[in-house]
Amino acid sequence: MPELVEQMYCSQQIVIPPKFPYILKRYCKAAIKTQPYDLLRWSYEYFTALAEHRPPPVKLRLEYPIYSTEGGLTRGCLKVLANQLSGMTSVPLPAVRQAWRGFCLDTNELNQILCLCEVYMREEEVSFLRFIAVAGGLLTKTLTHTMILLCETLTHEPDGGSAAIPVQDFLVMYRFLAAMDASKDVKYLNGYREGETPKTESTMEEEEQVTSQVVSEPDQKLRQMSGEELPDQDKKDRKEEKTERKKEGIEIVVHDEDGNEIPYEIYGEHPAEEVGEEEEESNVFGREEFKVAEKKNNEIDKIKEFLDDCEERRLERIADLEKTFEEIEIIVDRFKSANYDLGMVAGRQMSTTSGEFIVAQVERDIMDYINEQIAILPDPDLKKKKAKPEEVAMIKELVENYLDENMEVIVPEVEEVEEEELPIPEVTVVYAVPGIGPEVDEDLVQEVEYYLLDVCKVQADMVMPRNIRHFLCPPLEKYKEHDYDNLPSKEELAAGGALTD
Repeated sequence: MPELVEQMYCSQQIVIPPKFPYILKRYCKAAIKTQPYDLLRWSYEYFTALAEHRPPPVKLRLEYPIYSTEGGLTRGCLKVLANQLSGMTSVPLPAVRQAWRGFCLDTNELNQILCLCEVYMREEEVSFLRFIAVAGGLLTKTLTHTMILLCETLTHEPDGGSAAIPVQDFLVMYRFLAAMDASKDVKYLNGYREGETPKTESTMEEEEQVTSQVVSEPDQKLRQMSGEELPDQDKKDRKEEKTERKKEGIEIVVHDEDGNEIPYEIYGEHPAEEVGEEEEESNVFGREEFKVAEKKNNEIDKIKEFLDDCEERRLERIADLEKTFEEIEIIVDRFKSANYDLGMVAGRQMSTTSGEFIVAQVERDIMDYINEQIAILPDPDLKKKKAKPEEVAMIKELVENYLDENMEVIVPEVEEVEEEELPIPEVTVVYAVPGIGPEVDEDLVQEVEYYLLDVCKVQADMVMPRNIRHFLCPPLEKYKEHDYDNLPSKEELAAGGALTD
């Protein structure tokens, strides 16, 4: 007991920071407004954000009844996420995941959003407007309601105001969602839509070339337009550009605007008369040089004739060798159908490997057949029916060299190649998103864009939900038209009656 008494503290020893009650009060109010799924995890993210001087994951007010997705995303969470990530055009994925974990939301739902943004397992950043647009599509039922929700989420006005946002931001998000087809479930393999091939380095280079061509297209179009508008001027320019270089007796002809020939002069050259005088003086001093050049040409011709003779002899020798090897190939081709297989030597015990045994067997069979043919070869004098020893040795040497060089073709070695196991791809199933829906026609998108650009002129380049709800606004999406005339008819019975045959 004395030990316990010594460890007890009095009220004077316990020091409580003066701001602790205020911090605890704010924490309790934030937890009540946010209603986190995991209070312990949310508390860690809350105090970590305060320590790092970041906006904490706290909703602006209590949502009741809470309307959320399967992953836990709500309109209040989307509003806070937009405030936390605002200020950056492209947001790094680690920052997005950190803000997403702050509300204890499901990571699978975040992966689905990144797949629809086409950045999952591809890039390290995501466009802020695209991320918020796709996330807002998960909370609504139609594309029109999604755009209204995005206006209410990204506006800086207080609740109950007009919820206006810049028209350029609105059009960027609308065009991105309108070009997306989210009307059915899709599988993504390693971040790529099923059936879509990942981009390689070659395809990236091709895309860069295409973009460079697209950049140069406006200049070409302007040139074409200017050529169409001024055809006479184009013809005159072509006449002026029509020149021929003065080389090897070719004359240069230049035409003026009326088509008349004009004298042609090159800057830095002397007139024709001065050139003629210089040529006469140079001819006197060039006769001796001409004689020396003739002697050199005669020597070159002799060397050329000698090389031509050597080349002819070399070609004849090559032709003789090719003919000899063609005859040997005819003999060897007869043994290509022998069907030597490793199974022929299966089970035999030998010092050499099975492949070496087959090669030796083929060489022995071919040489036996060649020896039989050589034995009956006539000599040049046709006095004996046996070949000379030097001829036999020469042919044997040629055949052995040929077999050594082409044995891989005659008896190919089959190597068992182990199939590489392909890595299992990461499959992400993205379910249909009614808030985005099917792809919208380009004509309809352009009508909406023209309408909003016309309206925002008197609204300081801002767009509001009331502009979308206005009766003059074109539909933001294509609605399904039901054919009520061809509905299936139901049999109706008269009151008190019955069906009879």
